[in-house]
Amino acid sequence: MSVSSWEPDPTGRHQYRWWDGAQWTDQVANDGVQSVDSISAAEAQLPQSAGPSTQPPPPAGGELRADAPRSDTGAVPDDPLTMLASQGQRFGAFLLDLVLVVVTLGIGYLIWSLVVWGRGQTPAKQLLKLRVIRLNDRRAASWGIMAVRQFVLVAVVFGVDAALGGFGLISLLWLLANGITLLATDKNQALWDKILSTVVVSDPNNAY
Repeated sequence: MSVSSWEPDPTGRHQYRWWDGAQWTDQVANDGVQSVDSISAAEAQLPQSAGPSTQPPPPAGGELRADAPRSDTGAVPDDPLTMLASQGQRFGAFLLDLVLVVVTLGIGYLIWSLVVWGRGQTPAKQLLKLRVIRLNDRRAASWGIMAVRQFVLVAVVFGVDAALGGFGLISLLWLLANGITLLATDKNQALWDKILSTVVVSDPNNAY
């Protein structure tokens, strides 16, 4: 029984093309980078290679998959570890979020956040074209992860701070720990990223 696999492209236009078990698809790969190339009905029915399946080399940090996320233009995005947001972008997003909280009087920011959390973003990250990505599957963080990241962890810190007298020391230490972690890690992760196994990437084409 034929199984789905990456095989040498029978059209000759690319190194590899995805065989879904019955016919050729429009998903192709060259040097470990996936993209899309439309295929005619006749080309889709070309016979599968009789030789053993040949897997294309995956990009750094992740396995090539047929169900990889795609950008608005249909292209399969680069591995997120090659798209990491810079430390400056991370600090800029944090400061912009604070400004937006003030400008929207808090309520508007909260409503905005509830909408964009499902896309792995905060209001500032949406404006700056940044996105939170899960390291375990290279996909945008879910609404639940964003809620924990942006609300639950912060609520716990402020709760502990209030329980100890409300002097702001714990909150300040939390912010300092995040800043130091961000500056010290090779993936530009803040402390909450380390806890939740996430990274922040620059995603101007909405690939994720």
